[in-house]
Amino acid sequence: MTNPSTRERALAALAALAFGFMIAGANSINPLLPMLRVEVPLGPLGVSLTFVAYVSAAVLTLLVVGFSRVRVSPGAALIVALLVAACANALLASPVDWQILAGRAATGIAVGLATGGAAGLVVEVLQGRGRGLAATGNLVGAVVGTAIAQGVAAVESTAGVTLMYVTGAGVSLLLAVALLLLLRARAGARVPQGEPPRSTTDAAPSHRLTRADVGTILRAAIVWTGLSAGVVYAPTIFADAAMPAAQFAGSVTMLVAAAIAQLGSAPLGRLLPRASGHLAFAVGAALAVASVLTTSNALAFIALALVGRGGAVAYRTSLVHLTRGAAPKLQSVLASKFAVATYAASASAVLTIGLLGGVLPTEIVLAVFATLLSLAALLMHWRAPRLRDLSG
Repeated sequence: MTNPSTRERALAALAALAFGFMIAGANSINPLLPMLRVEVPLGPLGVSLTFVAYVSAAVLTLLVVGFSRVRVSPGAALIVALLVAACANALLASPVDWQILAGRAATGIAVGLATGGAAGLVVEVLQGRGRGLAATGNLVGAVVGTAIAQGVAAVESTAGVTLMYVTGAGVSLLLAVALLLLLRARAGARVPQGEPPRSTTDAAPSHRLTRADVGTILRAAIVWTGLSAGVVYAPTIFADAAMPAAQFAGSVTMLVAAAIAQLGSAPLGRLLPRASGHLAFAVGAALAVASVLTTSNALAFIALALVGRGGAVAYRTSLVHLTRGAAPKLQSVLASKFAVATYAASASAVLTIGLLGGVLPTEIVLAVFATLLSLAALLMHWRAPRLRDLSG
């Protein structure tokens, strides 16, 4: 499809918007944790469980949808995901421990359903350009969700939290209705009268990952683990270190840097064709440790900007490299496998940090974790795909 129609472009845009909105909701909880851990309360393990509940549900959903005999069309998956997201927002509107964990699990189900569906729909319409958009939506949505929640956290009002999530539930329902109408209009336009509609339950194509594919996913998992841990723990660790500027703006800085790096990948590739993102990530992780030790807000911003920029480039180049040339159905399968691996790695790491944080000072656990990630990223750089490899 070289010239998609206006309706097709609208469908791709809405699919990307819906996915980004659900990612925004998934990241909205993290800036609120310093406030919620007092209201609920939540200890180090409880903070970790808010992330683990989300990621575990997302991984299980991806496994069921992507690797079992259960087949769901991309459009149907997105609509169901938005309805589940509405329920998740309703649960999160009340700061009660069991509702927070249940809401986070429901958010994971929504994201798991949307991941492959959004990728398949966008790539089907936009072809090669859609691969970059599908890879970018994750971090752009994270920026929006974190920024909005950070504004609510600055007010320190549980009423603001309730309003944010009730509004999120309403927007989810509106997006589901809009997507349903567009899909129905598209089906009517594409199937001539008298011709049976094309089946949407065909088995997805199988694809066995090669050793090179596993290495590509591993490189992405390392940086995604660092980004996830940063989003979850940055507000809390900077609050404990009496670094208010970094507490309120550190995560946003990291995610904005990540979004800029992804959205500006084309000019960045011309400027730094040999970049893989791993070196910038490694330096940023090391500087993050130094910023807490020196209680320097300025150094924290530099560190998190490097982590965000490097992590985004490494994540995007890995995903696009893995799925390059894949047909839409295979794109959905590969995107699901990629998400399962990176989400599972980040959930395991965050859970481990929470468990160790219950018996050791959290700042020491995070310092060791960041140091190990920095060393791993340095090792991963040497055979990682570069921005120049994705041109053309």
